[in-house]
Amino acid sequence: MSSIHYAFRRSHVAVILLSAACGVSDRSEAIGPGRVDSAGVEIVRNMDELWPRGELVQPARRVFGSEEEGPELFGRGVTARLHRNGSLWIADSQAQEIRVFDPGSGAHLFTIGGRGDGPGEFRRSAFLGFDGDGSAYVYDSEHRRLSVFSESGEFLNSKLMPSSLGISPRPLHVTPAGTLLGQIPREIRRIPVDGSTVRDTVRIWTMPLDGTAPTLVWKAPSALWYFRDGVQVVVPYTGVLPAPYVGGSLWGLRDDRVYVTDAAGEASYTVYGPAGLERRVEIDRAPRRIDDFSASKFVERLRGIPLPESRVRFYERHLSDMPIPEAQRRPWDALVVTDEGGAWLLRTGDAEAVMVGAPPNDRTWDVFDAEGILVGDIRLPANVGPVQVSGQSVLTIVGDEMGRSTVAIHDVRWTG
Repeated sequence: MSSIHYAFRRSHVAVILLSAACGVSDRSEAIGPGRVDSAGVEIVRNMDELWPRGELVQPARRVFGSEEEGPELFGRGVTARLHRNGSLWIADSQAQEIRVFDPGSGAHLFTIGGRGDGPGEFRRSAFLGFDGDGSAYVYDSEHRRLSVFSESGEFLNSKLMPSSLGISPRPLHVTPAGTLLGQIPREIRRIPVDGSTVRDTVRIWTMPLDGTAPTLVWKAPSALWYFRDGVQVVVPYTGVLPAPYVGGSLWGLRDDRVYVTDAAGEASYTVYGPAGLERRVEIDRAPRRIDDFSASKFVERLRGIPLPESRVRFYERHLSDMPIPEAQRRPWDALVVTDEGGAWLLRTGDAEAVMVGAPPNDRTWDVFDAEGILVGDIRLPANVGPVQVSGQSVLTIVGDEMGRSTVAIHDVRWTG
């Protein structure tokens, strides 16, 4: 974005003090950029008005994936990440492989993994990223095993997750120091009574591999669950149903930091580091009211997503018993933390509600820089998901109606 746009934006942004006594923001007038409280926490307030608009430059700089046999045939469950050495790593959970490419020439360099039980093989894998030395980390939940590979694809070692991390640990991210961050699921020991609801809590922990106890990094309220006849479902607009029925907090991980949106409905996100809360970013944006909600419309939409028919019928029977909120409990449906420490946040709702005149299948992302300043928004087709943003370069995954995926590298062009 041009320096003119950036200067224009900064004139509308204010940094205000965080109240050290109560831990909440002072909503008074701004003091000015760069001011922090005694705990080192800054609050960045953004105005919700028309900003510069971004778009993906077409055609893509490089596309990986095709309908042909070979390393560029990807199935379901694809994730991707650019290595600091420039190589592109694409994880295909259907094949249980990670394929590495040269993003410049498009050449396939090597493949690691594969379905199996031996060293460097997986049954149910999750690609966690790279540490500061460039080594790649992959976790296999079926074997409860963490595998490490060099940046050239050599298998280095594997470790079993210790019992101190619970029955089903879920590592999600590796920091530059090689520390794991992730979730430790908590079992429900007693099914609540019929018609009751329970608010879930999302937690992110450090996950030591030496058997020492994990450390809680961050926690926040999440989905509201409804119980009846031994069935547990998410209350619409409060939990982990597909958009637009999601709710609770979104979170993202970068280096040793956690980015998390407000769970109570405010348009804000916070950044937590090793020492705790570092920054809170706010937008003066009113929550979206759920004024057109109806049981028939909700169930009709559920039939268009991959939800079991038995679960759809359950909602048909019991929707009137659930505590549906009056407004969306969060303003965003997805969060991507940029390599520079900024954030892309997908606005809740359909395109018509947030962007007049846009194609109906497009969605709008709010774009923040590393200081928490709202620098603009960008419009993407609904089937295009950004997975990594570095400067003005965006790595995306595109899904088709057959469940196949392609990975593309785009540049961003700003207008307005």
